[in-house]
Amino acid sequence: MPLMNEFKLPKPGLRNTKTALSVCFCVLLFELIGKPNPQFACSAAIICMKETVHYSYQKGVDRLVGTLLGGIVGLVFSLIKNHLMLLHTDAIVAGLGIFTVIYLCNLFNKSGASVISSIVVLAIVIGVGEKSPFLYALDRTMDTFIGIIIALLVNKYIYPFEDGDRHLQGTGNDI
Repeated sequence: MPLMNEFKLPKPGLRNTKTALSVCFCVLLFELIGKPNPQFACSAAIICMKETVHYSYQKGVDRLVGTLLGGIVGLVFSLIKNHLMLLHTDAIVAGLGIFTVIYLCNLFNKSGASVISSIVVLAIVIGVGEKSPFLYALDRTMDTFIGIIIALLVNKYIYPFEDGDRHLQGTGNDI
């Protein structure tokens, strides 16, 4: 089998491994505390796992600010839609909510948070299932915070990146 000897797969990078560990820890924590659906915590951990703790922190701040801002804007527009009946179509509310949250992200110099903010606004104004919009925004923010903290802890304490370790870290595109 000479062909098999020539075919070598690259080793997974540390970022790949640390991302998988972060997800594992998120799921385990949710199981331990009896909290359902770790999806948003896991998503935050995946998104926030970067080459260094510093970059992970920056991405985590954007993610948390975006989730908070999207939650607040989504709540405001949901209240307008549901209680004041001034805007009674999802299309108008969604469009105005997205416009507002992107504008605020740019105003606060957090343009990196505009995508997640927009997603949270949509989730709240178009529908969050049986949860109240307030509880959805609160849960989503807490779950995101948990995922960010876990990613930061894993990145800081499990094979932390040092300046001389570039060869251990992979290309940066290994997740």
